[in-house]
Formats: sequence, structure tokens, C-alpha cells
Amino acid sequence: MDIDTKCIPLGHIQTYFDLRQSVIPDADWLERRTQLITSGRRNPHELLELIVGIDQHAFYRNAHIDYQPQETGCFISTRQCLALIAQAIEALEMPYLGLAMGNLMTISHHGMAGVAAVTQANLRGCLETISRFCSELFPPLEMTGVIDCQIGKFVMSENISLAPYSHFFLELNMVSFYNIMQQLVAETGPNLTHVAFSYPEPAWGHIYRRYFHCPVLFDQPETALIGPAALADCELPLANRLMAMAAEKTLFENIPTRAIRLLPLRLRRLLVRYYGAFPSLENAASDLGMSGRTLRRKLAEEGTTYQQELDIVREKLAKQYFMRGGESVTELAMILGFADSSAFAKAFRRWTGLSPSEFLEQERMRTGEAIISAL
Repeated sequence: MDIDTKCIPLGHIQTYFDLRQSVIPDADWLERRTQLITSGRRNPHELLELIVGIDQHAFYRNAHIDYQPQETGCFISTRQCLALIAQAIEALEMPYLGLAMGNLMTISHHGMAGVAAVTQANLRGCLETISRFCSELFPPLEMTGVIDCQIGKFVMSENISLAPYSHFFLELNMVSFYNIMQQLVAETGPNLTHVAFSYPEPAWGHIYRRYFHCPVLFDQPETALIGPAALADCELPLANRLMAMAAEKTLFENIPTRAIRLLPLRLRRLLVRYYGAFPSLENAASDLGMSGRTLRRKLAEEGTTYQQELDIVREKLAKQYFMRGGESVTELAMILGFADSSAFAKAFRRWTGLSPSEFLEQERMRTGEAIISAL
């Protein structure tokens, strides 16, 4: 999968970018909902006029998308999606558009995906459902629930680069899912302790504090919503197994997906399951229902190799090990299948530009800064 792979269902993207369906035609409502502070000439009245006046056909056409109302069988690429974002940010003069759009979104705005998620038995099931839907509906992003001792995280990361608008996707999803989690467990469970972003604080960093009612940390190892592990077992007030199953069935009947057929992503998910004992190419191919020769050929057609995909997974797991407090390079080298710690250290420097000891020191400094900021 690369920036030009058409794997994103247009029907899914339209729920985000048909802005006119996202707002009530009232400037005061828009100001309250987006939490924008009137300043200069971009006040809520003018902003509302701009949103209502957007020519949807031109909007999609400028991104080289053959737009059809209620289109369900068309797929677009990451490049085309980025072109949509560029137009919206430029037209509205809002570099922080992801924050505002995320706060406009409610559970119902996510459609059947939202219904399927919030009718799970507990928050763990809700986040697992969201992660699965993200893999299918927007494969450039990955969302993962992680329990690390007494800490629970909902981590968001990029499968391919979304630059220069990575912040847009992360802002939108972090605000949206923060609000949803607060609505679902505010009365029955503990609160999130803080939210973390993996990039430096942008020029509009002060605006983030309007949307999150907990500490906001930048330049962190990962982008995540973070709270006590006990949150995962909080029962959801709308839990309904039959409704969840029906909503998921309806979702995928109306919005077809391709991500499940993207071989590199399937291989990465397989390798993650084998953490600690990675299979050979031949065994991985067998698990994927094909011969080793076919796997090599299909990966080559995607512009990658088994070794490249294995290294992507190893790098991710190595970073997670260090971020979760692990410090033994020898242990990690063995877990990841390297002959010795020297071979691992060489590979780690190739991946990150840092030695394991330099990365560990960086993590210690970040952890200390996070603790100070959270106090």
C-alpha cells in the first residue's frame, strides 16, 4: 500500500467532508460546537456561509475524484484524500480544522460504525471495534488498544505518511473519540489522565486545551488517549449484542472495503500475532493461504518484500518495548529474532537513526517531562 493505492471507501470519506450535513445552519450553534473564538474576519457567521457555499462537485473534482452523491462503490487514494483536506483547510483558513471537525462529530455522525462500537459490552470491545473499522475504512491509519500494567492506551499511528496533514487526522480522531469515551464512561469509570501527540506543539497548540479536559502533551513517543487500565472493563450504557451485530452487517453491506485484501497489511498483522517467534516466509505464506513463491511475487507487485515488512513490524515492537519501560537490549534482540544484540543495535540504528541506548535516554527524558507536565 502506498499513497496512490485506492483503498479508502469514498462513501466513508463523504461522511467527513460533506460539511453541510455536519452543521446546523446557525452561527451561534457553530461557535458553541466548534469552540471557536471569534477573531478577525473569520467569525462563525462567515464560516457558516463558507461551509454552506462549498461546491461539493468542485471540491471532489479538484482532488481528481469522480464525485457522485451517495456513491458507495468508489475507492480513493491517500493522495486524493490529502487533496480534499488541503482544499478545506485553505478555504476555511483553519489549520486546526481537525480539532473543530472532531468536536462537531457525534456518535451518530459515525453512522453504523458508531452504532456498532457503542453497543459493545464494554469499552474494550468498543475500542477493538473502532480499531477493526479503521483498518477497513481508513487503512492509512492504525488504531490499537494497549494495556500496560495499570495503564490503558488507545494508540493512533500512520501505516503510511499522511504528511503534511498528519495532525489533521490525529486531531480529528483524538477529539472525536475522546468525546465519545467521555460520554460513555464519565459516570461509571475513571477519567482519562492525559492525551499525547507524537509531534511537536503546532502554532495553534493552545487551541487543543479547549477540547481536552485533561493535560495535553506534545512531542511524545506516540499519539494516544491514556488513562487507568480499569477503563477497559467499564460497561457501556448502550450495550446490545444483537444491535452491534446488525449495525456492523449493515455498515459493510453499504460501504464495501478493500483493505482486507491489501497483502502487506495482512502480512504485518500476521507477524504481530507471532511476536517472539516470527514465521519463515514459507510458513507466513501458508498461513495466508498461498505458496512462498506467490507471496514473494505479490509483495514485489506491491513494491515491498517479506524482509521489509518484517523490519517494519520489528521496529514498531522494539519502540513499544522501550516505551513501556523495557531496557534489556539483549532480551529484545532475542525476542525479535536477531542473532545477537549487536545485530539488533545495527538494525535499530538503521530504522531510527539512534542507537538503543540513545533511544532509551530520549525516552527517559520524555517520561520525566510528561510526569512534570501532568503534575
